[in-house]
Amino acid sequence: MSQYTYPEDEFDVQSDDGPVPVGVHRAPVPTWRGWLPLLVVIVVVPLLAWGAVALLGSRSSPPSAATGSAETEAARQTATSEESEPAADETEAPAETQAPAAPAPAATTEPPASADLTTGVTVHNGTSTNGLAARTSDRLSNAGYTAVTVSPGSYEQEEPSETTVFYSAPEHAATARAVAEALGITRVVEDSTMAVSNPIVLVLRPDFVG
Repeated sequence: MSQYTYPEDEFDVQSDDGPVPVGVHRAPVPTWRGWLPLLVVIVVVPLLAWGAVALLGSRSSPPSAATGSAETEAARQTATSEESEPAADETEAPAETQAPAAPAPAATTEPPASADLTTGVTVHNGTSTNGLAARTSDRLSNAGYTAVTVSPGSYEQEEPSETTVFYSAPEHAATARAVAEALGITRVVEDSTMAVSNPIVLVLRPDFVG
């Protein structure tokens, strides 16, 4: 029996030439179309339900994750601040243990005990700086030497080429070294031909820093 339930009309009349319909032929309705709504309900509805559940789950999870990350960050910042803050004992200890630095001892220009401050010293100015010999004589007088004289005029000899303290005899060696030390001179020479006017003769040259 055909499932086509519509009454026949002029389009269903067969022609004498064969089974070709005169009008539009209405094909019978397939059986599967009757099951289509049921299939939609069985397949589509569960998929929609699963999608809704997954969507709700994904929306509800980020707040907890964000809360957890915020708590972790807060804990890390707290630990960092605790490590960076020194303990009270550590900050106060240096103030208690540190003592003020003792002042450095003042440099003295006093000659050695073996130096004879009454020994005669002559100062020659072998430079082009006026008054250098007088200023050097004042420095020796301030250091305690009592018999310092300044040679008038300029020293015209070529030797020595550098500032030198001459002494005439070995017994004046200690005093000559003391004079050199007081003025920052490094060259001390025993020479009786140079130390004539006094047991100690000082010749200043341009290398002398007065």
